[in-house]
Amino acid sequence: MQNKEFFLNPGELIFSKKEIVIKTILGSCVAVSLHDKKNKYGGMCHFLLPESEQNVISTKYGNIAVLTLIKKFLKAGCSVESMEASIIGGAFIMFNEKEIFFIGDRNSEIARQILKNHKIKIKSINTGGEHGKRVIFNTYTNTLIVQPLELTSIDDLYNPSK
Repeated sequence: MQNKEFFLNPGELIFSKKEIVIKTILGSCVAVSLHDKKNKYGGMCHFLLPESEQNVISTKYGNIAVLTLIKKFLKAGCSVESMEASIIGGAFIMFNEKEIFFIGDRNSEIARQILKNHKIKIKSINTGGEHGKRVIFNTYTNTLIVQPLELTSIDDLYNPSK
């Protein structure tokens, strides 16, 4: 039986009690995968910006997405002690020569900080660089495959077949 596959778009989150494969593509965005070793549950969030503006609740922001993912695990009966996370993405992608915001670094840092504050073990970190990443995550086995993408512009990130 083949596992169901889901593509995770920016601003989305998936939590599953069943074995699925989550795929996504990252530039300056960050994905956090979370796995519960005891129950074999898994999930991932993919966010674009580190922090939401006041009164804006959306998983396109890291401070909302990572907390929402953690809450899904806790609500399903998982314990922090049996969870481990991976942080992927956060590349330095220049939107244009005049605008440098270091969004990738800030996205990576907010993910690290939230996981640290919740005492969740970070299994791996694959962040930074100047190229995007293709990610494949099996929620049951906690297998994470990260492949570099040779991108020349932000347009290539969402049209990788060019």
